[in-house]
Amino acid sequence: MTRKQMGYLFITPTIVLFAVLAVYPVLETIGLSFFESRLQYGDVKSFVGLKNYIRLFTTERFYISLRFTLLFTSLTVGVEVGLGLLFAQFMNREYKGKSFLRVIVLIPWAIPTIVSGFIWRFMVNDQYGIMNHILKSLGIIEKFIPWLSQPGTASAVLVCADIWKTAPYVSLLVLAGLQNIQKSQLEAAAMDGAGSLQRYFYVVLPSLKPVLATAALFRLIQSFKVYTIIVALTNGGPANSTESLTLYTLRTYFDAGNYGYGSALATVTFIITVLIALMFLRVIQNKINS
Repeated sequence: MTRKQMGYLFITPTIVLFAVLAVYPVLETIGLSFFESRLQYGDVKSFVGLKNYIRLFTTERFYISLRFTLLFTSLTVGVEVGLGLLFAQFMNREYKGKSFLRVIVLIPWAIPTIVSGFIWRFMVNDQYGIMNHILKSLGIIEKFIPWLSQPGTASAVLVCADIWKTAPYVSLLVLAGLQNIQKSQLEAAAMDGAGSLQRYFYVVLPSLKPVLATAALFRLIQSFKVYTIIVALTNGGPANSTESLTLYTLRTYFDAGNYGYGSALATVTFIITVLIALMFLRVIQNKINS
C-alpha cells in the first residue's frame, strides 16, 4: 500500500462520520421541505413542491425574524471584534497583574450561555433588577424600565448580553495573533522613525488581518444561528420581535410539529448563512491581498 493510499485509509472514518452527521441531515432536510409533513399526520407525507417556500416568503413573521437576526448579527459581530481588539491590546502588555486581568476578561466567555442569559434576565428585571437601581440612583431614569417588555430595549439587552459573553472569545483569538508578531518587525519600524501609532497601523494591524477575519467569520456564523441567549432572556418576545430565524425554525419544527414548513425554514436559513459567509470571505480576502 502506497503512502497516498494509507492517507486515504486514515481519513476515511472522518469522511464517513462527516457524511452521516452533517451531509445526510442537510440533504434530508432539503428533501423534506418539498413535502407537507406534520406531526398529526404520522409518517404520511404529500409532495407539495415549492408550496412551503411560497408560504415562507409571504409570511410576515419570517421577515421579522430575518430582520432581527441580521440586525443582531451585524451589531454583535462589529462591536465584539472592536472590543476584542481593544482587550487583546491590554492583555498583551507587560505590567503587574496581567495574568489576573486575563482571567477577569475571560470569565464571561467561560460561563455557559444559558447561565449568562439568566444572569442578564435577573439584572434587567423591571421589579428588582440591579440595572434599574443603578440607573435610578445615578439620576439617569426616574422610574424603572421594563427592559424585556419593549421590542427596542429587549433587542438592546440581547445585543449587550451577547457582546458581554463573546467579546472575550474574540480577544483571546486576537491575543494569539498579537503574540505571533515578530518583535524584530516593530523594532525595525521604530529604527526607521515610525512612531507608536504608525507602528500600530502599518505593522500590527496588517499582521492581524487574517486573525480578525477568522474571528469575525466565526462570530458571523454563530451570531446568525443565535438561539440559547434569546430563549434564556426573552424567549423571542415581546410579540416575536426578538425571535431569530433559528428560534422560529425550531418552534415550527418541534413545537408546532410542522416538519415540511420547518424544513423549508431550516433550508433557507442554511442558504442565507452560507451566502453571507462566502461574501464575507470574498471581501476579507480581497482586503488581505490588497
